[in-house]
Amino acid sequence: KVALALKPGRQEPWTPWRICQALLVAGLPPAALGYYPTDYGGAAELLMRAGRAMLFGDRATVEPWAGDPGVQIHGPGWSKVLLDAAHGARWRDHLEVLAASVADNGGRSCINASGIWLAGGPEGLGRQVAQAVAERLAAIAPRDPEDPEALLAAFPDPAMARRLGEHIDARLAVPGAEDLTAAARGGTRVVQRDGLAYVLPTAIWCQDPGHPLASAEFLFPFVTVVQVPAGEILERIGPTLVGTVLTEDRHFARAAMECRSIERLNLGALPTCRVSWSQPHEGNLFQHLYRHRAFLAAREPASDAA
Repeated sequence: KVALALKPGRQEPWTPWRICQALLVAGLPPAALGYYPTDYGGAAELLMRAGRAMLFGDRATVEPWAGDPGVQIHGPGWSKVLLDAAHGARWRDHLEVLAASVADNGGRSCINASGIWLAGGPEGLGRQVAQAVAERLAAIAPRDPEDPEALLAAFPDPAMARRLGEHIDARLAVPGAEDLTAAARGGTRVVQRDGLAYVLPTAIWCQDPGHPLASAEFLFPFVTVVQVPAGEILERIGPTLVGTVLTEDRHFARAAMECRSIERLNLGALPTCRVSWSQPHEGNLFQHLYRHRAFLAAREPASDAA
């Protein structure tokens, strides 16, 4: 018998609670479930005592456990859309895919794109793409959370939203990056509505691929657009949970298939956040909880006994 311990996050305690309720309805005995609202110290204690654990969080949360085989890490995704030179020249045909990859599901998922990378192309193409994406994202405005047309998730803690905005502004002070949504929308990045705080969608043009924001990811629709020489792109993208690759170049497609930085590869006009439940993007829970074994049994001859 295996007990299940769930530690809820500070901002969203409801998902693990719903998991508990679903398991109880399915017949799991209450004694097998533990629900532990606790701090980071309590979370570390649970991880050390558990035989197998899954850990969700930002880089600072998951890095200390990265080398523990008993802990399955679900950290930042750094998902990206990659365009070769030919598709970069036809970027208008893919604007919907670019915007959906960034903004669908409120931009809060690890499979939302936080980067759009162009492989080669003429000088100025990257900024042109970034400007168009910025204008599309700037049109997304806060709505009532119960509005079926709402596209942004609120931050219940306004201080957290302000800190996030200040964090981005501090990094924009480093030369080599420009927020193109600021001029497109006007006003500030962080707004309040009905007592809730929202961080408005943001598109950053990064002239410098090594800029601190070029590999950033946040809990709202945020994307940086980067242009690098075609031969360097797969070496420079870094860890990429989902990579949508827009290309008709068979050599580039093959290189993307062989790229160990990309966990799940989409070839063609598929948003990074398009999910097929038959193709898990971070492995399978069975592989973490169980050990694979080969099993073969000799078939016994059928018995003639009545």
